[in-house]
Amino acid sequence: MRKNLCVGILREAREDERRAPLTPSDVKWLIDKDISVEVESNRARIFKDAEYKKSGAKPVDRFRNASLLVGIKAPRGEDICANAVYMTFSHTLKGQRRSTGLLNTFLEKGVTLVDYEKITDLYGKRIVYFGRFAGICGAVDSLHYLGKKLEWQGFKNPFLSIKPAYEYGSLKAVKQAMGELYESINKEGFEKKLSPFVIGITGHGNVSRGVQETLALLNPVEIHPKDMLSFIRHQKRYSNKIYKIVFLREEKFRSKNGKGFYFEKYLEHPEWFESNMDMYLPYLNMLIHTSYWDKRYPKMVTKKMIHRLAAKRPFRLDFIGDISCDINGSVELTYKPATLENPIFTYNPAKKVFVDGYKAPGISIMAIDNLPSELPKDSSVEFSSLIRDYVYQIAVHGIKDITRHAALPAEIRKAIVIEEGKLTKGFGYLRDSLTRYAAVEEEIPV
Repeated sequence: MRKNLCVGILREAREDERRAPLTPSDVKWLIDKDISVEVESNRARIFKDAEYKKSGAKPVDRFRNASLLVGIKAPRGEDICANAVYMTFSHTLKGQRRSTGLLNTFLEKGVTLVDYEKITDLYGKRIVYFGRFAGICGAVDSLHYLGKKLEWQGFKNPFLSIKPAYEYGSLKAVKQAMGELYESINKEGFEKKLSPFVIGITGHGNVSRGVQETLALLNPVEIHPKDMLSFIRHQKRYSNKIYKIVFLREEKFRSKNGKGFYFEKYLEHPEWFESNMDMYLPYLNMLIHTSYWDKRYPKMVTKKMIHRLAAKRPFRLDFIGDISCDINGSVELTYKPATLENPIFTYNPAKKVFVDGYKAPGISIMAIDNLPSELPKDSSVEFSSLIRDYVYQIAVHGIKDITRHAALPAEIRKAIVIEEGKLTKGFGYLRDSLTRYAAVEEEIPV
């Protein structure tokens, strides 16, 4: 008879990471089902060791019995436990150069890796995520820092009442603040030069839904992209509303040969398409970017595009909240990740230079890569509820060769990137990255 796996809650490698993958109440639920739990001590974590201990878990400096290790961000390579099962966001799936070292360590140490990003339903929709809270925090922070930017430009604006999400401490407090902001916009409105105030949103996943959930508290008026130009011309006098545009795929991209946008062709031959966002960017006050991107696909906002657009009038775009935070990716202006300590940088298209902060001419960009940590308790509670049953299923079966056991949920079996030190069938493509970047390293002179 197989023995249940002991679950271990990892100490996060990042010092600014306060989230927890499992809450004390869900740990108690596991323990009540005869699953033992160890918790690596971590002072930064939103839930204290004493709370886990009260739930029946054992706080430890280093794991003693745990072999099913549950975290949020990927561990440091030197901390990886050999032959363990890891559940985490590994950030290795795009085959980027910076992730190959970690991937190699997982392989060398005989690890089984369950990547949350690949736990999906029958239609490929992610069912384990922090995206909603990334969207919520990203929307709040974008409004806050845009308010600061506009103030520096000399505009009195209602966003000055909004604080960064981490200063609220809870989703309830965020919602209350957004309700007060709505009343302020409705009463005071925007200056004429900022009206109509238009926010563009890319993406339709969990992050976008978090953004829209937050903006919904401001009661925005939604306009269709095709109506935007006529709207801008005729609605300037309406200054006490926020307007939003949610861009569909066929609005974000166009065929290079002018034959229109067909999603099937886009998936087969993304190189045949280019961004269509130059049609809309000059008329937005702010863009919030939430779309998935990898190197196969065209970039959505390029430096070349911004150079061309910013040299003409009208050009109203002051701010980009890049929640996706792909470095030199879909938003090419995102040249580095920002942090809570240094959350904003600005690109001056006239001088083609970046400056830290928002007190500079140009487009200010927020690209914080750890947004859900700003509301660590609320986001942890939601996330824990999404993974608790999966953790139980793996632990109670007492196995590490997960793909071979049909009794386990299919969505977990499909999310196994590495099994006992070998890439699984669905992730064999990562071998190309490992080989390519290993060859590059060999060519670098010592």
